[in-house]
Amino acid sequence: MKDYIEDNQNELVAFPELSEIIQLEPEQIEKAWQITEQVKAEKNKLQIYFQALALVAFEEWLNKREPNLSIDTKQNSLFNRESAQAINAVCNLQVGDFKVCLIPTVGFSDELIFIPETVVRVHEFLADFYVVIGVEDELEIAAIRGFNRYEDLVNMIAKIPVLSDTSYKVNLVQFHQQTDELLLELQCSSTADITLPEASVNQTNHLKDLMQILTQKTVNAGVWMQNQLDELAQELSWQLLPAPSPLRKYQVTPAEDLDNILTEIDDVEIPSVAARSYLNLELGEAKLRLYAITWYLPKAEGDWSLLLILGVIPGNKFPVEAKLRISNLTEVLDEPVLSADSDTDNLYIQIAGSKQEKFLVTVTSADGNEASVLFEFRPELL
Repeated sequence: MKDYIEDNQNELVAFPELSEIIQLEPEQIEKAWQITEQVKAEKNKLQIYFQALALVAFEEWLNKREPNLSIDTKQNSLFNRESAQAINAVCNLQVGDFKVCLIPTVGFSDELIFIPETVVRVHEFLADFYVVIGVEDELEIAAIRGFNRYEDLVNMIAKIPVLSDTSYKVNLVQFHQQTDELLLELQCSSTADITLPEASVNQTNHLKDLMQILTQKTVNAGVWMQNQLDELAQELSWQLLPAPSPLRKYQVTPAEDLDNILTEIDDVEIPSVAARSYLNLELGEAKLRLYAITWYLPKAEGDWSLLLILGVIPGNKFPVEAKLRISNLTEVLDEPVLSADSDTDNLYIQIAGSKQEKFLVTVTSADGNEASVLFEFRPELL
């Protein structure tokens, strides 16, 4: 297979680092455009186009090199608008007995590539093999730049910090470069040789929450520590509360309401410097209040704690049922239920996270109305 191609000026452009080049025919480029249009993306349309080019290039390569090896694209993530916009990868390809994930790159020159955290941590998008495909759309060519098994990729990123865009930056030199090796793996390896993590119990809710975590704007609870609300928190009508005071007489104000609730929570140690806020929610007939308290965790720079409390706004009827669900990138962490039969008037959940983590909090009423808030902790972004 040649490692060069003629450009539009009939000059030879060499790519000696590539084991083989995939020529993109006009009908394949048209197919990529059709896929992009069918997604009906509201954003990241160019990103989706390169995903589509990577897909048609991989199909072309596989068909030429090993036509007897089946490829099923029906369940791939590119055909879902939310995942295509949020995740710069083509996940859930089925090649023979294996799941394959394509990581597209623009061109062949950059040795540093970006792996979305989602494709190595979220069960719905995991793969047995991860294949990096470079695309030079102006030259109408593509190439497989490298590949790795799931366990090799996980070991590679184990000590790499997650970037602010929830991706890992890795060097291509750590990937297997030879396409013949990839073919051999897909043909001869056993699925028993590659073990993927098991799915969490609540997959349906988590997949829905995941798309919100990847696409929704965040409320930055970190700036609460400086007695500030970010723009989104203000738009959602979050209200900061003063620190608890033993001099304050009882009134049914949010601050006093929270002080009273906290006297009943004796298994959580809340420092005096913790920041406190609340949001009133009207979900159908349910009139609820969500408190959020956050603080730095000691001895772990960048780590933070978030205490969430859900109850009824004083003076309102107790709801038939209300759920408080909290999810991170990989799973639903908890989903307690508040009802008239509950032993307590309030639900609470405490979680701890790193500076890179986001938590989606969803409140659901008995009639199915929902409200969600995505939290992060970045005090330096004030």
